[in-house]
Amino acid sequence: MKIITAIMGTAMVLLPVLAANAQFTGPKVADAKPGDVRVIATAAIRDPLNAVLKQAEALIGKPIVVEYGSARGNLKDTILKGQDFEVAMLLPDVDDELLAAGKIVPGRFQIASVPVAFGLRGEVPTLVVSSPAAIKTAMLNAKSVRYAPTGAALMTVRKILSTLDIADKIRDSSTVRTEIPLAPGEYEINIYPLSEIIPNQKLKNLGAVIPQLQVPAIIEATVGKNAADPKAAKALITFLQGPAIDQALKNFGMEK
Repeated sequence: MKIITAIMGTAMVLLPVLAANAQFTGPKVADAKPGDVRVIATAAIRDPLNAVLKQAEALIGKPIVVEYGSARGNLKDTILKGQDFEVAMLLPDVDDELLAAGKIVPGRFQIASVPVAFGLRGEVPTLVVSSPAAIKTAMLNAKSVRYAPTGAALMTVRKILSTLDIADKIRDSSTVRTEIPLAPGEYEINIYPLSEIIPNQKLKNLGAVIPQLQVPAIIEATVGKNAADPKAAKALITFLQGPAIDQALKNFGMEK
């Protein structure tokens, strides 16, 4: 059974599109000034990267403009439509597509790895998610199961749903951008990179998905084919591969 029902009518067809544009607020590389270092990055690394941006700017001697969003969604689409940039921090399968399209130069540099985790919304006792059977029960009993259909956690979501054979049985709210109301005793399970669950004050961190169902998100840095400043791009990547970002990564459940 789906959260999205016929009662919501044809308006729901437009909701994901409209909400997707509103979801990713903040700077856009399209608005960067000449000389700015333009970075397009998955939201999974937003907080660690923001924590060291001032250091990075001091090192390369130029302002850095970062646009965050969905690696497999709006960011990939933006690049494929022709947006130039210095550095992209996305996912391996996205980089495969961008390389084939001639949007990045050869050479990919791993910046971080982050496990996918469960976040709980709702005033209920802590759920047990320590085994496949427990996860299946928790997800089937949830009023809402939320994840980003084009986000960094997608491979883990697919593995969970296929392995447990529950894709058509959960109450999937992945395309509903408004908050699902919860009555007493009801709860929502969020499946996102741990780095996005930790800073979300609305969610209780239930920890990383168990190894049997886990596909960690690998974040790679690449240089844009039409980068205006390839030297600055490479300097930024070298900085991010160094120790300066290690503590920030650790703070948000990530590692090199």
